[in-house]
Amino acid sequence: MATVRPSRSPFPHGNLRGKIKDSFEMDKREQALKIHRFRKRIVHEHGATNAGCLIGILAIIIVVYGGYKFGPPFLDDYQLRNATVRIAGYAAAGVLADTKYGTIRGRGEIEQIREAVLLEALDLRIPLSRENITVEKEVGYVFISLKYIVPVILPWGEFNWNFEITVDN
Repeated sequence: MATVRPSRSPFPHGNLRGKIKDSFEMDKREQALKIHRFRKRIVHEHGATNAGCLIGILAIIIVVYGGYKFGPPFLDDYQLRNATVRIAGYAAAGVLADTKYGTIRGRGEIEQIREAVLLEALDLRIPLSRENITVEKEVGYVFISLKYIVPVILPWGEFNWNFEITVDN
């Protein structure tokens, strides 16, 4: 028969192996509990929405829709303003150039200036009439003023957007 030798403990003060193992397992249990609580909180919040998220999404939708409705009239106004500055400069120099419809030569009379601005507005589909264009011309100086209204159609009604352009060279 084989004899069983008593195991020698590497610990000089008795068998602490069980106590260390218990404390190590306790740490594992605490960690597992923390992880379980964290996962439970995540699972509980999964799919939930809060008011801040909905307000943020609604704000983004409003900004995109506003850009869709108000962007084109704003860009058309910007282009008409640039064309009016160009026309005022050519008229002050005595040569009124209209790039899309040929060149109007002469002294840049008031009606020619008004006609050039009106052609630019029609090209941009801006609702502008001759009565809303004010032109003053002196030697080497041209003053052009425009006023017009662009209707913007919204789901709850119509918004009339007033534009005013004042240009001098």
